[in-house]
Amino acid sequence: MYLIRDYQETDLSSLELIYHDAVMAQGRQGYSDDQVAVWASFPYLYPDEFKALIRDGYTRIMAFQQIPVAFATLHPDDHLALLYVLAEHAGRGLASRLCADIEAEAARRGVARLRTDASLLSKPLFEQRGFRLLSRQQVNRGGLVFTRFLMEKPLAPPSA
Repeated sequence: MYLIRDYQETDLSSLELIYHDAVMAQGRQGYSDDQVAVWASFPYLYPDEFKALIRDGYTRIMAFQQIPVAFATLHPDDHLALLYVLAEHAGRGLASRLCADIEAEAARRGVARLRTDASLLSKPLFEQRGFRLLSRQQVNRGGLVFTRFLMEKPLAPPSA
């Protein structure tokens, strides 16, 4: 059974692994080997940035038998910054469940529109969840150009 819970400091190394595994296993569906290698290395090449994003944001964990297998981070309050699922747990609705959790928290914080920078891989998921495309972007990471999509979803205010 999968359970959503709050991030704990002891989860950090698991989140690094989830991030790396998800990109390595699924990234080649839309990106070159070189792009995947650069993308997957973020938690290891920039550990302070990765840790700050996880710790400073609202990070939720999806756990299977108490072991983290997916996570999502809201940071700042109007931006879904990270959403990653271990490859062996992909396709089971975990990303959608985490998105719903993040959307609810953002609405609780008074956010009217939630934004995200979607990859080629995650864009369809966000479209299914009601996000709309604002712009297609080309960003440079590690000397390589990546395509991503700035997307936005209006949020309903939380019911009283």
